[in-house]
Amino acid sequence: MPPNLSDHALPQDEPTLEAFIAGFETGTLPKARWTHAAHIFTGACYVHTFGEAAAIDRMRTNVSAYNLAVGGQNTPTSGYHETVTVLWIKLLGQLHTQHPTLARIPFAALAVEYFAPQRDLLQRYYDYDVVASTEARRTWHPPTLTPLL
Repeated sequence: MPPNLSDHALPQDEPTLEAFIAGFETGTLPKARWTHAAHIFTGACYVHTFGEAAAIDRMRTNVSAYNLAVGGQNTPTSGYHETVTVLWIKLLGQLHTQHPTLARIPFAALAVEYFAPQRDLLQRYYDYDVVASTEARRTWHPPTLTPLL
């Protein structure tokens, strides 16, 4: 029996993780499951498996496609956001450097535990409303306040 993709819990074993990632990548993951924590979890899994550069490429492609698959759009004011995505992947890459021996699911769970509560994260890195910036949505803008390591 395939893992239940309607359950809102994040994957805790490899078969469920593979089904979750496949659902996201094919656009069949229920929209309600694509939470802030799910974004972090998926980004962490990509960083762990593919490294930072490939994780950025995968998130860029798959978030944009997923948005369309669930009825959203990618416009200058909504949908995929390049700067937010790249910043998150870079932060996940730094976390992975600090915990290189963790397996994929424990690493992704750690990333969610560490980052999900940090709702002010973007304000610590940018001196402007980066989410509202159409230019930052379109192209990568490095942090203006706190440099990345």
